Amino acid sequence: MKKELSGLVKNEKEIKGPLCEPDVFKKVFFKMAQDFYANTNLDFEVDGSNKSFLQHFCKYWNRDMAFEVLENISLGKGLLVFGPYGTGKTSSFQIIQNMAKHYQVRELWFPTISTQEVVAKFNLERNKEEVIQYYSKGVFMFDDLGAETEGNNIYQYGKEKVFVRILLNRYRNFESLGTKTHITTNLNLSQIEQRYGKQLSDRFIKMFNLLKLDGPSRRK
Repeated sequence: MKKELSGLVKNEKEIKGPLCEPDVFKKVFFKMAQDFYANTNLDFEVDGSNKSFLQHFCKYWNRDMAFEVLENISLGKGLLVFGPYGTGKTSSFQIIQNMAKHYQVRELWFPTISTQEVVAKFNLERNKEEVIQYYSKGVFMFDDLGAETEGNNIYQYGKEKVFVRILLNRYRNFESLGTKTHITTNLNLSQIEQRYGKQLSDRFIKMFNLLKLDGPSRRK
């Protein structure tokens, strides 16, 4: 496998276009997926509910221009992967991280943290603004948007919607710097608007590629 992906370990500045041949990337992703699921005593299956998603997901991470087939779809945006509980949203990102580590591909690497962990850090820190600013910068994958509680800001004015602030900041950074954000969530865009407001949901269209991962739960 490493020989097949030898092109992936080039210097980042030397990489233009796709990281490797699309079939090679998909082959390696599927192999890493099989290993990942085997470690959790589950089988990696490609079926009617995830086949289209996996094709688009692999094209995105391989920087394949074939990804940009629909309006408002761009390799310059981050990914918002939504769908029911247990369909493999978080696992798909974890497999990409495993590829980044295994093949030493910096372009595939991103830090990841659950939204509730961010809120917990916000609650513990006296300097709330430091937490907001830290998670407003650089590439991040925020797992399970919508599952987090409101933050406690007893030093100022009580409850605070931490991710409204963070994501509005990140939108501004996306507009000015091209900073990418990746998200998994069980919420659809309408539910995101209900929870976080229209101001934020409207910006999601501009900063995210929306990919739905449907189907039954794959967890046992």
